[in-house]
Amino acid sequence: MLVRRSLPAVLLLTLVGCNSDSDDVVTAGLPAEFASSVLSGEISDIAESRGAFLWGDGLNALCQQWSAARTDRSGFVYGTGVPWSSADVYVLPATSDPLEVVAAENFPYTSGSLEFFEGETVFFRGSNGFFGAWTIDSVDDRILSGRWYFKAGGGGDFTGTVADEGSATYDLGNADCRGR
Repeated sequence: MLVRRSLPAVLLLTLVGCNSDSDDVVTAGLPAEFASSVLSGEISDIAESRGAFLWGDGLNALCQQWSAARTDRSGFVYGTGVPWSSADVYVLPATSDPLEVVAAENFPYTSGSLEFFEGETVFFRGSNGFFGAWTIDSVDDRILSGRWYFKAGGGGDFTGTVADEGSATYDLGNADCRGR
């Protein structure tokens, strides 16, 4: 059974970027009830190849830029082989619910690029030890919409408590995810 809870407002306002310099998973400062939660929020109107999209728990984050493949149908995500990603990627084909995934760490991630289509779920394995996902609702005129997920506390088990109110930023001024 999934339990949905809201994060305290102070946590929602403190997204600091991708901490890809460390192999340590840092959860200090997270309220205990959210330390193993799946955080989630809306992806709305993110233009392709325009800055970096960052999402996380306020202390740790993932960073990604995407690009359109077929203007109104699909796009590309990128692994750590490029400076605009802090995570390796895997596309789970067909419609799937990331909240049913127990072991995302077992997916065959790549540091290269992968194409995704509307209705699919993209999983991310961060160089900082954290996991995330995007559900792709639409790719319309080179604009991405969907939902993002971030596994607070690390690990690839996305089942359990879901915090509906998450935080993400879209940094138009900087597409470089290295060191974030």
